[in-house]
Amino acid sequence: MKLLINTTAVTFTCTRAPEQRVNFDTGQPRMDKATGLPLWSVQVMALDESGGDVISVTVAGEPKVSAGRAVTVTGLVALPWSQDGRSGIAYRADAITETADMLSAKNSGGPTRA
Repeated sequence: MKLLINTTAVTFTCTRAPEQRVNFDTGQPRMDKATGLPLWSVQVMALDESGGDVISVTVAGEPKVSAGRAVTVTGLVALPWSQDGRSGIAYRADAITETADMLSAKNSGGPTRA
């Protein structure tokens, strides 16, 4: 079961460079079954009025984000799982991109001061 997460009041910051997901047995990149693109894991800090959490989010295709940058997470879902007596929640998103405001500041050389 996929549970869609409402992220309208959440800000995200990339906390580590994206890492390609690999198959433990073969060492080969894991691929998205729907798109055929390689899967990547991005660690982000999610912050809202109640506090923050660090989560790893899987996305298809290499995200163009870097550590310390504000990011937008589109289509975030939680996927509860249970296997061999262990359980948890996996997070998946349609896309993770650097936030437009950060891109504008980066491309213009930073914010201007009056």
